[in-house]
Amino acid sequence: MTEKHKLEEIIALITFLQNYIQNNVKQSFTDLTFSLETVIKDYLNVFERDSHKYENINFLKHNYPAIDLVSNDRNIAIQITTNADLRKVKKTVLTYNSHKFSYEKLIVIGFVKATKSSLPNITIYSSDYLIKLAKNASSKQKDELFDLLKRQIPWNSLSPLDDKLCYDIVFDVINRSAIRDLTICEGDFNRMVDGLYEIKEIITTGKIKGKPIRAKALVEYSDEIKSQLSEIEFLVSNIIQICNANKNQRNSHFICLTRQEKEKNDELKEKIITKANELARQFGLNKRIYGSRRW
Repeated sequence: MTEKHKLEEIIALITFLQNYIQNNVKQSFTDLTFSLETVIKDYLNVFERDSHKYENINFLKHNYPAIDLVSNDRNIAIQITTNADLRKVKKTVLTYNSHKFSYEKLIVIGFVKATKSSLPNITIYSSDYLIKLAKNASSKQKDELFDLLKRQIPWNSLSPLDDKLCYDIVFDVINRSAIRDLTICEGDFNRMVDGLYEIKEIITTGKIKGKPIRAKALVEYSDEIKSQLSEIEFLVSNIIQICNANKNQRNSHFICLTRQEKEKNDELKEKIITKANELARQFGLNKRIYGSRRW
């Protein structure tokens, strides 16, 4: 996996988790089967020296008031909540002050939603802060972030959708002329690329904007299925890359592929068809993509 793809995967994992918590967690993180405070603690600690690392203070005293994580060396306290709206933040500050905590900095992370506030001596972040950290991370740090997100969160159990049911939907999106027809026979390359983007979208996000199609996001599949779908998505991306490079090289909004580019695209399409059909066979789906034959 390239560094770019690893970052995209990290962002997808955080975004999916944010949406899951927004739709399924009603009151508190105790509804979850894992500790989000621990996940965020370990996530932040990827960027800290040993002496500055955060600790989960709830492990020392259950339901500790106002704060969840502390870094004593940095003199920072953090509270993690679902919704850091103004009412919640004011309540946190009131509780924090009533216990006479004296950390130099108080941070509230609203994982689902965070409000802007001019309250003194407090910083409010949403989960976008975690994404920003990932974007600025080194290659080694991205590896650590990806590994801990995959290791600590039971992704499969968070999604009620069955792999087979979702792939059945994805298969039908792949089975379109943008894949079946040889590039050398394609009439409208721009329309073909639009179709390829929809295939990428259904694989990675589980939906297509503006269409009533729903599966599940790539991160929600079992590891084996996710790996095979990632290979298909990568091949689709290669076709799009060839088409975009052609437009950029010609400085045009229209695609006019050379014979060599068409042949390369057709090789990629054949690989996509083979992989999609093999995955359908594994799931026991009685369907198959039949591509155009070469002369």
